[in-house]
Amino acid sequence: MKINSKPAVVVGCLAVNMFFAQQHQFLSPPPFDEADLRKTNSLVDKNAPAEILYNSVRYNIMNDASAENEYYSKIKIYDKKRAEEWLNVNIPVQTGESLGKFEVRIYNLSNNKVEKLVIDKKEQLKENFTKGVRIYKLALPSVSDGSIIEYSYKISSKNLINPNYFLEYSIPVVYQEYNLEYPDEAITYAFNTTGKIIKPKYQLSTTESHLGALYNVFRFGYENIKPIQKEKYVKDLDRFRGKIKPELRRYSNQYFAYNNFKDWNKVAETLDNYDEFGGFLKSNVKDILPQNIKTYFDPLERANKIFNFVKENYKWNRSYGIIASQSLKQLLKTKAGNSADINLLLTMLLRDAGIEANPLLISTVDNGILNITLPNINTLNFLFTSAKINNQIYFYDATSFNSKANLLPERNWNDFGILIEDKKGASFSFSNLTMSKKELSIKARLDLENPSVKGTFVQKDNGMYAIESYEDFDMNKEKYKESFLALYNIEGKNVESKLLPDGDFETQVAFANTNLMDVIGNKVIINPMMFLNAEKESFDQTEERMHQIDFTSAFTKEKRVELEIPDHYKVLSLPKDKKIATDDGEISFNYKVETLGNTLIITSKIKVASQNYPKGYYPFFKQIWKTISETENQVISLEKN
Repeated sequence: MKINSKPAVVVGCLAVNMFFAQQHQFLSPPPFDEADLRKTNSLVDKNAPAEILYNSVRYNIMNDASAENEYYSKIKIYDKKRAEEWLNVNIPVQTGESLGKFEVRIYNLSNNKVEKLVIDKKEQLKENFTKGVRIYKLALPSVSDGSIIEYSYKISSKNLINPNYFLEYSIPVVYQEYNLEYPDEAITYAFNTTGKIIKPKYQLSTTESHLGALYNVFRFGYENIKPIQKEKYVKDLDRFRGKIKPELRRYSNQYFAYNNFKDWNKVAETLDNYDEFGGFLKSNVKDILPQNIKTYFDPLERANKIFNFVKENYKWNRSYGIIASQSLKQLLKTKAGNSADINLLLTMLLRDAGIEANPLLISTVDNGILNITLPNINTLNFLFTSAKINNQIYFYDATSFNSKANLLPERNWNDFGILIEDKKGASFSFSNLTMSKKELSIKARLDLENPSVKGTFVQKDNGMYAIESYEDFDMNKEKYKESFLALYNIEGKNVESKLLPDGDFETQVAFANTNLMDVIGNKVIINPMMFLNAEKESFDQTEERMHQIDFTSAFTKEKRVELEIPDHYKVLSLPKDKKIATDDGEISFNYKVETLGNTLIITSKIKVASQNYPKGYYPFFKQIWKTISETENQVISLEKN
């Protein structure tokens, strides 16, 4: 259960006034009410497995830029089996933060009496690290249908924060509030609205005296928020969630002053003055590249060779960043670094070899979409390289070992970026124009003595699919193999994965499944597509589509099954061929059945020609995928002679 890890607001100015929709008390969690335990369903969404009864967050920022953040949540569980994500407490703690006061209370009704369980010791929390973030986690005990979970904690931060906060979740919210307090003299926030606009029912905007200092105070209360509608094929649902998102525009103290950027040029100038960016780019790299690479005659191939040199000699430590985390001397020694370390080095080496290259700054998909109309260095979290060769633009990201020119990981394709060139910053949009391919092939035979289907299955990934599969494999090989078997529900062993010389990524497994055919007397019935049918790829949304359909990459998916017919068996019936496409040719499907001797060959090919589509295309996808599912679920019948 993660209510919010990042501090967010939908306000337009820092007006010094007070206004109420009606008289309302903030920062006043209601006492436990036995009536909540007796509730049988949510009044906001009657089918919800759980709901947030009360949610409160308070960000109190001090003059020295430190902050005290307080969180409180009360959650009602209606159906434990469907509310799994809410049965754990997850508390993310960033670098420079510490977890203070912590308490969990769980209420149950037993024999018409209230039972209360209290957990308040940090030692009871499990501690993990994910992408440099410390996660305190607690699996909640004694939770059943009807339980009330109440928890609160406090985080102290030494860092100046952007207190962003989500307002929508997978379950409804009865009431929640957001509180932001900061010193007027030292700090200014501006409010950047993205995602769904949710208006507060109660709101307060005023100034107060805190220990003699004038503070700006914002409080917002919301009631009866419905759960966010989950949709498949959305690049990042968080970009559409209602949120409160103040961004730092000014901060000053006696030693330091920070002001907002009027445009992206100012961002570029500021970065150029940083030792970790402009200074890093001015470092001497003349003796790093081998001469045969540095002087290669063809400029595009020269750039590709330099790119491969960096990938093969320097490893990404999986940390994001837009400024270097170390000096060039340290990087050359450690051979590892964050995204800025690796790709700034690539930029420098390309320049040293006579190729026009510049840093490209982005917000990754999981960091949210970049608002290019509101320049802010803090909204950028990743850097890769743009090179101009023969008047063509090529993107390179050396953090991804299996990437190529203009073939980038999925995280990079987030619509907008900022190109830093000659102390100038230019915003632009970009999209993935490459085609990705997934080939799935089965060679199998029927073992009728021990009723099962035995064979080999090979998955070959190309393009962006190959990048993502290889990165998952490289991060945790055993987990990748387990996930591969689970994805296809294969009873297999000896999973073997390898990166091919052309950059494709291949995984192969021998299988022997007992649940793929039915033997009835002297007849055998089997779906020749076996575990490759399209049921896992459904377009089955019944509600109106809310967002565009996003695959990140255009793609083809080819399935080929070669099934050996046992001796002394004849084919009674075969699946029918099928071919369908949209009028504009954007989506097509072709299914074909052939026989070659005693081998049945089935091929199924899906092609989607673009990386994304307007939501109005959803009915076309729904119609074609329904046809695909029906076609790929056809069976063959065999009979013993």
